[in-house]
Amino acid sequence: MKKFLLCLMLLALCVPAFCEEEIITLPAPDKTGGLPVMEALALRKSSRNFRDTELAADELSALLWAAGGVNRPDGKLVYPTAMNARDLIIFAFTKSAVYRYNPEPHTLTVIERGDYRSCAAVQDFGAKAAVNLVYVQDTSRWPKIDATPEQVRQAGFAHTGFSMQNVYLYAVSQGWGARAVMSMNYEKLPELLKLTKTQALILAQCVGPLD
Repeated sequence: MKKFLLCLMLLALCVPAFCEEEIITLPAPDKTGGLPVMEALALRKSSRNFRDTELAADELSALLWAAGGVNRPDGKLVYPTAMNARDLIIFAFTKSAVYRYNPEPHTLTVIERGDYRSCAAVQDFGAKAAVNLVYVQDTSRWPKIDATPEQVRQAGFAHTGFSMQNVYLYAVSQGWGARAVMSMNYEKLPELLKLTKTQALILAQCVGPLD
């Protein structure tokens, strides 16, 4: 009996450690250089011949900052949001793991270790892109205003579009490719990302170096 109680005590001590989130601090993004805006717009297109590789930490940092980082002292983001709702959550799928991007501290939360890129984009090229971004809207982040569910949903798509265009232009400036996709694994992703009832998948985007 004593051994049994001792085992329970040890298990209780170990549980919090397993529950702790693994946080990765990204290096500060390089906000200089790149192509002039008009050149980047002229070159923007959707690509599919991605190279199966991984980005360096500084490359992933700059990409995620361009997608949805903070660019002002007041904490506002690189893309506009209705009512400053900040309802968009960006997940990054790499060859190594699935992460949730946290804009304010510019960190990553590890969601799952392993290569799940094909879940984020089920077409063949999705399994090869260096990073697949999955955009999720969390309606619980909306302020208490008189807005219909349809208006809130439309705003989520708009916010996603703003972010995705940032990614397209950043990819061009790096000589990479990008592609917006709707073909996600809608059955597996909610469980993998641990989505709640107020969180819904919007779109995905493949990005990275090309062959």
